[in-house]
Formats: sequence, structure tokens, C-alpha cells
Amino acid sequence: MGLWKWIMDWLTEDPSAPIEPDLSDNSRGAAVATLERPTRKAPAKKTQDSGQPWWIPQGESFTEPQKVERPDLSTVALVLENLLVSHLDGHDLKMPPLVQAAETVLSRLRNPNCRLADVSRDIANDPVIAASVLRMANSPLYRGLSKTTALLPAVTRLGVKALSTLMMHESLRAAVFQGKGKDNWARRIWADARASAHIMGGLSQFTNVDAEDAFLIGLLHDIGNVVVLRIVRSNQELGRAEIDDDTFDYLCYECHQEFGELVAGAWKLPTTCASLIADHHSYPADDDPLRVERLQIQLSDMIAAMLGYGPPATYDILNSRIAVELGLTNRPGFTAFLERLPAELEQAFE
Repeated sequence: MGLWKWIMDWLTEDPSAPIEPDLSDNSRGAAVATLERPTRKAPAKKTQDSGQPWWIPQGESFTEPQKVERPDLSTVALVLENLLVSHLDGHDLKMPPLVQAAETVLSRLRNPNCRLADVSRDIANDPVIAASVLRMANSPLYRGLSKTTALLPAVTRLGVKALSTLMMHESLRAAVFQGKGKDNWARRIWADARASAHIMGGLSQFTNVDAEDAFLIGLLHDIGNVVVLRIVRSNQELGRAEIDDDTFDYLCYECHQEFGELVAGAWKLPTTCASLIADHHSYPADDDPLRVERLQIQLSDMIAAMLGYGPPATYDILNSRIAVELGLTNRPGFTAFLERLPAELEQAFE
């Protein structure tokens, strides 16, 4: 069950907890980002209202992932689209930075001979991350026989892998909100990322992908959306770019893989994670060493879309090409997993 479940449980405990998102290159300022779920249509609601399981669609449905359709773009939206495309090579584009403490900690953790005492001192420089580390170390998953209020024992309990994922989690949250906790698009990006992480972690019980690795992949695979959000918002603040939700979803879909690859390089993400961020919409070849991971991402996106976490689409999950490829159509426990998902995800946003 591991780290991905702990973070999703954590998100249900205190929905009013403040965070301090990144406001500039490496500074953090006070802001509050609520865990309120942003409004988004969920095609699955039609089947839920009819009494049918949400994963069994009524009417027209798809068995393969669908592209986000290009809407009729206004003149302003066309200018934005061209602007985003001009930045796909990273020229004159500023990447969202890691939180300063997280960047320092991750740099240390990449050294196999790092001293955990140094790591704990770095974490102590950021009260938000320090509180997260202590909370995680004192959770039932890691606590053991006693709680701790000291950072060094907490860091020792968690270990390198859990600490690394937690640093990425905090940095993504800071990059998404960037001081705008009430921004609906930011909340949607954050909600979709968390839902994807939960679904990816859950699907790992049916694949050979490590659940904690899957959580991180789910959390970060659409990280390029953050760059789209920043560019759109910067132009809106100059009075240049008022667009609707459908247009924003389309611009994210068209550009997030390329931007995500740039962020993965800037954040020095593991090679496997960076490869999946850069290309997760193409159907993988039979000899692709990351074939299962790519299929798992695509199935996760399909499930998320059915439940309202992502651009809406209606899929026949059990008969989808990916479910068949992964051997899930008749796999014991898979429909029970699907049945639990809506309640698990809704709980995280209550």
C-alpha cells in the first residue's frame, strides 16, 4: 500500500491546512490552497444514475484513449497556441523551480554516501516540508512503536525513496499554485495529478510496477500542464488572453509532454520517469522496456476521465485494448478496485 496511499490518506485529514507555494524562483510566500475539488463534468455519472456500474458505459463509448478535440479557437487563443508552440524547444522559457529545500535535499539524496544528519538540517530550513516529514514519519505506515518530534529520527525512518517522492510532491504543489490558491485551473491540475497518482498506485496491484514508483509517475506525468498554466496566466495578467476551460484543456493536451520533458530535465528526474513524462500518449511498441508503465498511465487517464479528473470522455474500461493487453478484463479483484475508486477519490476532496 505504501507511500501513495499514505499521501492520499493525508490529503483527507486536514483540508484546510495552509501551504506555502513557490512565488518566485526559490522563495516561498504565505498562501492557502484549499483541497476543494474544482468543477468538472464526469461522464460516469450517467451510468451511476442508471444503477449500472460506472465502468460499464451506456451508449457510445471508446476502447482506446482519445485525444482532446481542438475547439474553435478565438483570435486570442490562436495567439496563445502559437506562443506555446514557440516555447516547446525551451528557448527563453523559465522552468518552475523545485522548492529550495527540496532541491537541496534531492541533491544530497542522489549521493549514495549522503549523511542523513545533513538532510535533516536542510529540511529544517523549510517549516512546511519539515512538518510534512514529521507527519509522514508519525503515520501508521512508518511510526513503529513510538512517535518522534525530531527530524533526524523521522528522516531515518522514511529513507531515501520516500523522502525523494515527498520532495517532488511538495515541489509540484508549490509550482501548481504559485500563490494563487483560488485559481480554478490550478486546482484542477492539482486534483487531476493527485487522482492519477492514486489510480496509478492502485493499478500496481495488477501489474509488476512498484506502487510507490507508480504513484510518482502518476503525480508527475502531466507536469507540463504547469508550464502551460504559467504562460497562460502571465498573458492574462497583461490583459491579453481570456480563454475558456475547453481551450485550456486543449492547450495543455497539445503541449504538456514537450514542456514536461523540459521540467523533468530541470528537476533532474529519474530517467525512467522523464521518459514516461515525455511520451505517454503513444501506444507502446511490443519491445518497449517501459511498455507496462505506458499502458498503465493510459489506463489511469481513461479511468480518471470517466470519474471527472481530466477532460471528460466515455470509455468501455473492461473491453478497452489496454485492459485486455494487461490481462485485467477478467482479473479477480479488478472490478472491486474500480467499484471502490469513486468513493476513495471523493473522500480526498471532501
